[in-house]
Amino acid sequence: MAEELVGAATGARLGGHRTATGRDTAPPPPNPRRRQALALLLIGPFLSLFDQFCVNLAAPSVGESFRLTPFEFQAVVGGYGLVYGLGLITGGRLGDLFGRRRMYRAGIAVFALTSLVCALAWSPGSLIAARLAQGAAAAMLQPQVLALIRTQFPPGEQQKALSWFAVSMSLGMVCGQVLGGALPAWDLFGLGWRTVFLVAVPLCLAAFLLLPATLDADRPALSGQGVDVTGAVLGALSVACVLLPLAAAGEWPFLPTGLAVCAAGYLLGTVFVRHQRARAREGRPALLPLGLFSVPVFAYGVLLNFLLYTATVPFAVVLALYLQDEAGLSSAEAGLAFTPAAVAIAVGSRIAVPLRARFGDGVLVSSAALIALGLAAAPAAAALGGGGASLALLLAGMAVYGVGNGMIVPLLTGAVMSRVPPRDAGAGAGVLATTQQLAAALGIALVGIVLYPPSAELPLRYPAAMAAGVAVAVLAVVAAARLAAVARQPTADGASG
Repeated sequence: MAEELVGAATGARLGGHRTATGRDTAPPPPNPRRRQALALLLIGPFLSLFDQFCVNLAAPSVGESFRLTPFEFQAVVGGYGLVYGLGLITGGRLGDLFGRRRMYRAGIAVFALTSLVCALAWSPGSLIAARLAQGAAAAMLQPQVLALIRTQFPPGEQQKALSWFAVSMSLGMVCGQVLGGALPAWDLFGLGWRTVFLVAVPLCLAAFLLLPATLDADRPALSGQGVDVTGAVLGALSVACVLLPLAAAGEWPFLPTGLAVCAAGYLLGTVFVRHQRARAREGRPALLPLGLFSVPVFAYGVLLNFLLYTATVPFAVVLALYLQDEAGLSSAEAGLAFTPAAVAIAVGSRIAVPLRARFGDGVLVSSAALIALGLAAAPAAAALGGGGASLALLLAGMAVYGVGNGMIVPLLTGAVMSRVPPRDAGAGAGVLATTQQLAAALGIALVGIVLYPPSAELPLRYPAAMAAGVAVAVLAVVAAARLAAVARQPTADGASG
């Protein structure tokens, strides 16, 4: 792995690509339609988050329509995220093996089909099955976007493309929160909550049909190599053994049962790592290239990614609950309250690259500090109680948080992916996305314990849950400082940071 990184960096510094014979050749000209291709690719991350957040808010309407049992309700809401988290690394590696454009189109086609089935669902079982398949489709398409940005865009344009990636994700989150409450209430064409799933169908069809005209098929980076089925099964089982206890932390007798399942996940993870090392020794491509973690920027970037999502995803959940339970807002009004953060994320993502070009890698630390500062406004506002001053402080904090979040996503993703050799771009993207899912599950489980403790309810449970997120965000600032310190090393393209 070290040799691959050195070789890639050397070829880039010479201004070309090193061939199998050791000669440097001129890099291929950039795709003149790459901006149109990017717009179509970003439909994927937009929909993967839109669907998740939209269904969370529309779930009560779905539950009333089908009279779902608690288990069925949890399967409709959480099944998508579970399968999505389990399949990300495998989905990314499939792109390396069979072509990233091909796997993206396959994923977007399945996402369209399963969205249509969800909209036409005739029973709880049909809806649950379609939601699980939706999660698998999202896991198939999501890693391909980062991998294609890494391999199809010139190094000087990758950060800008990643800033639009951040915008698409923030739009997906906010649009999902707003429309998830509004669409069932509007009851368009008498379809109620079913319109939530129909939103994705035309967007998926546009991406599937138009992408070939804007992006040529990429040659598989690991052409002719077989799929590591054993590794895929071991990896999925080990991740499942972590996600399931966290998702059910508020319902299971967590200490005996949950810890036992987590221990099983640790053992399966150990077997998975040994299996991956054995494949690497045999010269066969591993599902997860473990050598990536020996690269300091990749390792610290994954750590920072984990801490950020442990802090920010539960923050959004806690804030939505607080706005409805304590501030008295409706679900639609609570969704609209996230608008300042969405606008700020879009602004932050657009200024991140120019600021880094002018001030260097310290901008990464500043963006993490803005996130921590913005999150800190939430428990302060909650402690003040209701009123205009409390709401103003909360919205201002969300705007500050949004700017920091918008800045850090393209900078962090760019730093990490620049250290991934092109042949492993799909696997590297899968690692980032899987880390986000694990972090979100851990954070939500922890705040769930604070919000709904097994004994007496805490008097300041919302401020306490928010303060826990702030503490993790402070740790993220420390990790960002360490990442900035090592980010000056040459990248796989020969550039720093």
